[in-house]
Amino acid sequence: MNKTYERLWLRFAKGGKMRYIGHLDMMKIFQAAIRRAGVPIAYSMGFNPHQRLSFALPLPLGMDSLCEYAELLLESVMLPEDLVKALDGHLPDGVRLLAAYAASEKAPRPAAAVEAADYRLVFPKMEGVSSDGVASAIAALRSQPEIMVLKKTKRGEKETDIKPDIFYISCEQAGGVLMRLSAGSSRNLSPQLVAQVLFQQMGVTLQAHDAAFTRLELYGHGGKPLHELAL
Repeated sequence: MNKTYERLWLRFAKGGKMRYIGHLDMMKIFQAAIRRAGVPIAYSMGFNPHQRLSFALPLPLGMDSLCEYAELLLESVMLPEDLVKALDGHLPDGVRLLAAYAASEKAPRPAAAVEAADYRLVFPKMEGVSSDGVASAIAALRSQPEIMVLKKTKRGEKETDIKPDIFYISCEQAGGVLMRLSAGSSRNLSPQLVAQVLFQQMGVTLQAHDAAFTRLELYGHGGKPLHELAL
């Protein structure tokens, strides 16, 4: 007889010095916090049991996020608000718990549900780049029938049209850029790659330290914010 587990989704923000902590180290941080907090996490079977903990979509190194998701499978019932209270204080500065959600039996796994993501790009230290210039470059990209770039794949670099994976892009009044891009296991477009193409349109080479990215939201089937799929 298969055992059933309680499923809780956790949403958290990541920023500050924690933006330089990679995905595997983030998992270790949460695993340790779960143990210290006494959360009744379920463990896998076998010779090397591990916590039944998974994350929706790895965050690129150096990026802030307001929408990281983790799924926990529990051995016993725990209210979402009690999970937040239990873990609060056991996580380092730069990781902020935002909410927890009880996932229904029909809810997909967060990692399998992600189809798109919102990002904000700001570049406060770049000289010679105006809001008008950014808006013009965005308009030029929109007018192109295709946007061909060299994109890294498992087999090396391949020339790819990324325009179908840019669902939305616009310039904010302050000069920043908002974009919604394909994301997830099947199709995933890096916001850094889109930014490079955008600045090339303006004749500017974008260096890694010139821009700051924040992931704002993850979306699943039907364009729903990811947490809505837990219901």
